[in-house]
Amino acid sequence: MANLTSPGVEVSVVNESFYVPSDAGTTPLFIVASSQDKNNGAGTGTASGTTTANAGTVFLLSSQRELTETFGDPKFYTDASGNPIHGYELNEWGLQAAYSFLGIANRAYVLRVNVDTAGLIGSATPPTSAPADGTHWFDLASSSYGIFEWSQTDQKFTAKTPTLITAVTDLVGNSSTAAPKTSIGSPGDYAINTTHVSNKIYKKTSSNTWAQLGSSAWHLSLPVVSVASGTTVTGSATMQVNGVQIQTGGTALSDVKTAFDTANVPGVSASVNSTTGNLEIFHNGLAFGDSTAGFNTIRFEEGSGLLAELGITAGTKNGPKFLQAAHTSRPTWKTADEDRPNGSVWFKSTEPNSGTNIVVKLYSASTGVFSTVAAPLHATNHQAIFKLDPTNGGTAIAAGTLYTQFNITEQSVDGQADTTPNVGDFQVFRYEGGQTVISSKTTHPTFTHNETFTVRESLKNQEALDTAKTVTIQSSDGSTLADKEDFVTAFTAAGFTNLVASVITEGEFTGAIKITHKLGGEFRMNQTSGTPLDDAGLGVSQAHPYGGFTANSSTLVDNLYVAPAGDSEDSTVGNEVIASNFKRLSYTASLSAPTSEPTDGTLWYDTKIDEADILVHDGTAFRGYKNVYSNTDPNGPQFSATAPTTQSDGTPLVDNDLWIDTSDLENYPKLYKYNSTATISSKNTSNQVAVTTSGAAFELVDKADQTTEDGIVFADARYHTDAEKSANNETDAGHASSIKDLLSDNFLDPDSPDPTLFPQGILLWNTRRSGYNVKEYKNNHITTTKYPRSGSTGLGNIRFSNESVAGYYPDRWVTKSSNNADGSGTFGRKAQRQVIVTQLKSEIDTNQAIREDQRGYNVIAVPGYPELIQNMIDLNTDRNNTAFVVGDTPLRLPGNATAIQNYASNTAGALDNNEDGLVSSSDHLGVFYPAGLTTDNAGKSIVVPPSHMMLRTLANNDNVAFPWFAPAGTRRGLVDNATAVGFIDAATGEFQQISVTESVRDSMHEVKINPITFFAGSGIVNFGNLTKTTASSALDRINVSRLAVYLRTQLDLIAKPFIFEPNDELTRNELKQAIESFLLELVGQRALFDFLVVCDDTNNTSTRIDRGELYVDIAIEPVKSVEFIYIPLRIKNTGEIANLGN
Repeated sequence: MANLTSPGVEVSVVNESFYVPSDAGTTPLFIVASSQDKNNGAGTGTASGTTTANAGTVFLLSSQRELTETFGDPKFYTDASGNPIHGYELNEWGLQAAYSFLGIANRAYVLRVNVDTAGLIGSATPPTSAPADGTHWFDLASSSYGIFEWSQTDQKFTAKTPTLITAVTDLVGNSSTAAPKTSIGSPGDYAINTTHVSNKIYKKTSSNTWAQLGSSAWHLSLPVVSVASGTTVTGSATMQVNGVQIQTGGTALSDVKTAFDTANVPGVSASVNSTTGNLEIFHNGLAFGDSTAGFNTIRFEEGSGLLAELGITAGTKNGPKFLQAAHTSRPTWKTADEDRPNGSVWFKSTEPNSGTNIVVKLYSASTGVFSTVAAPLHATNHQAIFKLDPTNGGTAIAAGTLYTQFNITEQSVDGQADTTPNVGDFQVFRYEGGQTVISSKTTHPTFTHNETFTVRESLKNQEALDTAKTVTIQSSDGSTLADKEDFVTAFTAAGFTNLVASVITEGEFTGAIKITHKLGGEFRMNQTSGTPLDDAGLGVSQAHPYGGFTANSSTLVDNLYVAPAGDSEDSTVGNEVIASNFKRLSYTASLSAPTSEPTDGTLWYDTKIDEADILVHDGTAFRGYKNVYSNTDPNGPQFSATAPTTQSDGTPLVDNDLWIDTSDLENYPKLYKYNSTATISSKNTSNQVAVTTSGAAFELVDKADQTTEDGIVFADARYHTDAEKSANNETDAGHASSIKDLLSDNFLDPDSPDPTLFPQGILLWNTRRSGYNVKEYKNNHITTTKYPRSGSTGLGNIRFSNESVAGYYPDRWVTKSSNNADGSGTFGRKAQRQVIVTQLKSEIDTNQAIREDQRGYNVIAVPGYPELIQNMIDLNTDRNNTAFVVGDTPLRLPGNATAIQNYASNTAGALDNNEDGLVSSSDHLGVFYPAGLTTDNAGKSIVVPPSHMMLRTLANNDNVAFPWFAPAGTRRGLVDNATAVGFIDAATGEFQQISVTESVRDSMHEVKINPITFFAGSGIVNFGNLTKTTASSALDRINVSRLAVYLRTQLDLIAKPFIFEPNDELTRNELKQAIESFLLELVGQRALFDFLVVCDDTNNTSTRIDRGELYVDIAIEPVKSVEFIYIPLRIKNTGEIANLGN
């Protein structure tokens, strides 16, 4: 207080009033799991609480609207018919419970854990992500391929549908450039190898091999002439073939074949068909033939009668032809015209009338759809430029324009000078836009005086390239060497229309030569004297291969390509290099729309119950099952609801055949192994005496046995066979090898189990490749960084010959649903559940925000997950037991006394709280049974856990009374957010309504599980008030436990203002008075019978005072609830009651 220096009044106020702040009422903490990035309740955007960034964030919510805006509407799943899936592990029980609670309360904390339950929606195929913006897709299913086969016999064409090869495993040597394997297709079939950008087209010949259309092999599979089997000839008869004499040395058709071999007619050969016995005469399609009729022809002339004996008409016959032409250029192959043989093919290069239509689509990330981009067929780049932009020569072609080139090697058509026929293939090219520029990377080049090269350029209004112009490089100073300026001078002097040469004047390649086509057209160049293009850095060695492209090359020149083989072979117009703005299109060829590999951490619930890769220990390592048991089922384990009686192919069962029982998916996998000498136990039906016999039977494999030869290990082992492990420069996980292929393959990933830890004979269930579990996508899981080098123990792939992993697919699907405590795997819904439970446990155990004092909650719940009971107890302990834990029982727990008692007593020996048993106990835990039936926000019937009902019941109790009143009975225990109680039948998945009878309630009381039951006239009622404590004390009642929670919280608030006050009698009395006033109020509110507060020098000794301690000892007598009412009723005779008082 300030001192007065002149007369006046100084008034001071000392605040000595202390009171207990009012309690916030029932404030629960809901810990929930939900799908990620949900729509908010209004549907106007993403619910902020469901984003990854906000996972683990504690939100304080005050209304149902605020909850749905933050977390979206609670999601409950339905089947294809719209029926609810009760007990589905992805149902959002926690959010629904919070929504129901906030219907009568205005304060709740909600924390969503970082797991996307939508990622656990099952599928038989691995999930993917959307393709990158700008992805091109060659839509194989929507495309047509214009293959028409000619029949000389019927004089007509037949459209052919090719087999589309989409996997290199269907190609010889698993090579993308190879022909299809002989196992693909039948003779006469067509196929296109779409695994390579060249899209080669094949036909399967009568000899069961594949030949590319137009190739010599194709020509040599189609006879020009066929002579019937059994025909005989005179031993020395002759004829002329293309002017060469053929003379037989015997009478059989095989002798005629030998005569053809001896005569060696260019391009012509003969053979005897091994199937029909016919003599077949072929032409190889190259530039050999009758001197008059041209190549690919055979002229037959009579000699000494052989031609007549063979039944061949004298004259010139055409060989088979492969023609690539528009629908308007129908071939003239009838007998009266060219008379082409059977099997000739017209590749119709335009779309009308079932012609070729290459459908390419472009993905837009903004719209999320693929849109078709035109890709018309043309023979060359310059033809494409003319067809796309005839009047401008290229300047009007937009970047991104596509065209498809057929006969991409530009091999000969009739009349050109090279000797190779055109072949069946096509490739898609993309126009890059702008001028066509080739910039050399050779600085300050020099040239030999008078070196020459020719150039042909594309022009406006002209389909063909212009006539070749010769560039002659001459030294300007009279020496033998010319320089870059001389090159430019010579190029300019050649008088090109659209081409300009210049010297680069800045940058890394200053002093190099650049040639530009101003219209964005094409030009082709060929060295004719010396090596001027090589010297300029614009030769073949600096060019990309035609149809290919190496991005950011340090040596190759952009837009410069080696000329196609057909162009360079043509001696009249041949060229060595091409400059073009058309670049090979990078695309995905597939029957369905392409996708990208999953993002790192993507979850996949693999729903396949009929795929299991099971290996067996051979004493050294885990091996493919049939590599150890060779006679077992050729297709691996059989999956059925009843035991099979034969192998899958109908052959008899043998020892070690495997059967997986699919009749009990709740306990999947029930794995049995066939034993022909099994011990069979049964009972004698007449006297019920146990009988043991020996015979054939399937024996159940103990899933919990990981130590003996009869057991099984559950672990990730592999995804591919040895043949399919190589990534071929792909960066994903690749496609899974088939179970059948894996049966006979020993390949293992380096992260597979260590075989030295297990005995011979033990099985290995490969969870990576098998189905019905949850997997997580891991980028770069198998790399040389993790498994470096190779060749010695402990290096490279330590599970497979220590080979290098450098060529492996780097990514892997890694099992996310970890094994059970007994070592058995988790599968089906239990696998889904375990992934969610694991994340819930991790969040509760590590989240610091929910341990902070300012989070003023007094109830904790994780609705739907009894597995989290101990974690909630631990969290409450960390917070000094300032909350009450509401625990659930399993939704599938049957409603009989035995099942409930077994669960609560943990007779199954569960190691943690789960669906098998209840392990935990606490003075501040209440466990309730059974589940309830209510409706979700969409009005559909849903099954909810007991905590859904109890949290709202607690709020109702506290609204009309206080926390220390029992939230039970018909006054304060009424359940108003469910219409029935019961459990989910594990066998059918259906909700079974029950009424918890008195006998069952008695059994539940013994194990301290609180019943929620139905009473006629009252409705659904919580009829229990027990905590799951092991001690017999006042804290075994929920109302007393909640009173203790309330006292801890309020006494903390009362005492806090006294911290740092003087530790003297005045402070002690003041604190004691505040506490007594608070407790006295509780007496009046029926919380306490009586209390005693001691805070004086008897419990605050000098030693304690010196340590800065102040003790307040409080004893309370809490009011108990009435639970047992006894009403003895005595029956008296008339008048006796009136006389009782006398």
